[in-house]
Amino acid sequence: VNSPRSPGGRGELSSTRGPWITSVHGQRANRDAARLWASMNFASGVQHQRPARVLCVARRYERKSKFVDFVGEYHLDLIQEFGGAPVIVPRTTRTLASLMEYLPMDGLLVVEGNDISDEVLRKYKCSVPKRLDGEAAAQFASDTEFDISKDELECALMRYALLSGCPILGLCRGSQMLNVLRGGTLIGDIAAEVSTEIQHLQPAGDTYDSFRHPIHVSGETPLAEMFRESVDPATGGDLLVNSYHHQGVKDLGAGLQEMARAPDGVLEAFYDPSYDPENGKFVVGLQFHPERMLDDYPGCKRVYESFLKACNSFRQREDNSMEDVNARSQSASHLRF
Repeated sequence: VNSPRSPGGRGELSSTRGPWITSVHGQRANRDAARLWASMNFASGVQHQRPARVLCVARRYERKSKFVDFVGEYHLDLIQEFGGAPVIVPRTTRTLASLMEYLPMDGLLVVEGNDISDEVLRKYKCSVPKRLDGEAAAQFASDTEFDISKDELECALMRYALLSGCPILGLCRGSQMLNVLRGGTLIGDIAAEVSTEIQHLQPAGDTYDSFRHPIHVSGETPLAEMFRESVDPATGGDLLVNSYHHQGVKDLGAGLQEMARAPDGVLEAFYDPSYDPENGKFVVGLQFHPERMLDDYPGCKRVYESFLKACNSFRQREDNSMEDVNARSQSASHLRF
């Protein structure tokens, strides 16, 4: 059996040893993987191709007067369909202290959630948008109430991913977080700050999932290539997308390039031009939710396919790098003795 890498066993940004002894974790992970594989009664000699580990922080939801953590199955199914293993990180307050236990990370998916809190934005030296108050804030209470624990976890993981080159797919709130961590700014409330007839956040009801508004996709961008059956990859074209947000990206962060805008000027998609899924490079932000409109365009599923291609390439590259380090270490050990 091909054993999994140890938690924390690669991707460090410095050589400083952390709070875990990674060699022990690696040995235990190898042993436990072999035991689990045997317990699942797979035929002897069958090789297991390890999937990319894609981390997703859960969202809190109240059910029967109790809080539960969840990640939508649309995301989980798509990650698995294209060769990934979704790793759900609980958004509970004590998770931050043990966040290293969820590493290694081959991809980070940040999706829906509440507005990002002022406290965490300031902690990461990000721009803080204008805030609604009074009745206007109450209108979007499910979005304007902060979830500081989720913010802390996702910002920590996203900053690490940006520093280490780990693939990132940010959808809706995730695209906004990606932008501010790269030094960009946010529209605090589209209805209050943008002259528009598009209702970007639909009220709960019949139109919540069915509503679509147009966006123009720029040619020669990853988004145009993903939606190549629907727009011209070279010159771009128009799509109709869903919309679940009252905030949006205002000024793009350092090094990011736009891919699509709505007719009212609201930015709907951007990417880092180092984009190269074949070689594990993928930093993409979409304001819309492709996983919730899979029947609309083939490109919606291809967003995840491209992301997972990058995640698997990143995993392979990092694994090979660790194998080279281990081989050099063993060689040096033999020379000493």
